[in-house]
Amino acid sequence: MYTLKIPNALKTNKEGFEFLATILTNIQMNSQGKSDVLVDFSECTTIDGNLAAVIGALLDKARPLSNRILVTPPDNRIVKKVLARNQFLRFWQDDGIYEEKENYVEYHRFQSDASSDEFKTYILEGLIHKQKFPQHTELAGEKIVESIYEIYANAVTHGKTEYVYSCGEYMSERGVLEMTIVDCGQTIPGNVNDFLTRKGLLAIGDCNAIEWAFVSGNTTKSQTGGLGLAIIRDFIELNEGSIQVVSGHGFIEYRGNTVEQNLLATQFPGTVVNMKFNFNDNKNYFMKSERKPLDSNDLL
Repeated sequence: MYTLKIPNALKTNKEGFEFLATILTNIQMNSQGKSDVLVDFSECTTIDGNLAAVIGALLDKARPLSNRILVTPPDNRIVKKVLARNQFLRFWQDDGIYEEKENYVEYHRFQSDASSDEFKTYILEGLIHKQKFPQHTELAGEKIVESIYEIYANAVTHGKTEYVYSCGEYMSERGVLEMTIVDCGQTIPGNVNDFLTRKGLLAIGDCNAIEWAFVSGNTTKSQTGGLGLAIIRDFIELNEGSIQVVSGHGFIEYRGNTVEQNLLATQFPGTVVNMKFNFNDNKNYFMKSERKPLDSNDLL
């Protein structure tokens, strides 16, 4: 049996993503398709619950590499509560459930052929309709949902993945809800550089490839597009939140009008998009096309 030990602290930062990026490789090296894999949370005393989406995606990807995958409930009471209330442990056959829906977005695995309505309903009920979500008009809410849906749609179209995973956690001490969408399909840098080289252009670094994909009009498909995240990026910038994207060796964070780039030592086998929403935001949001703006300084 190979034991995969979850570290003492697992956060949505470079160290956290560095660890997550090694999971598949370590299982492949130590299980060799014959051993059971035990996911051990015994040393974990703090975890960002939204990362359950990433762990789940990687463990599903590792199923063919092992005999069985077993997840033991965490020893730490708080960690166990976090992973039980968002339904992650229940997915791995633990019955613990905590009904505190304002404090999490439920762990969910979407099949790549799931209807757009299924994912959009998940975003509406799990995120937009939360009491603490910043005030907004109905049209603004619809546009935010459409923009988040583009993350799912791009995972299916570009990542060519079987499943897309999502989860979220409200951090009350910071007034921030973090929501993660992840797939273990083709990476953004891989897709971008395949496209560029086919056009006779030079390949670019992983972080630059992620930024390239975020530019409106850039696309590896035949039609124009880009990742289609303009609305959610504008909203999160006004909301004073942030967006993190991990794919391949690239890890970038959009915060305000700044972009921070980092390189991971191990390639992440897919794409993670992590959105941080500021729930202490008291602004009202609306679309510029709406006739009666609530506040001329709060344009989405």
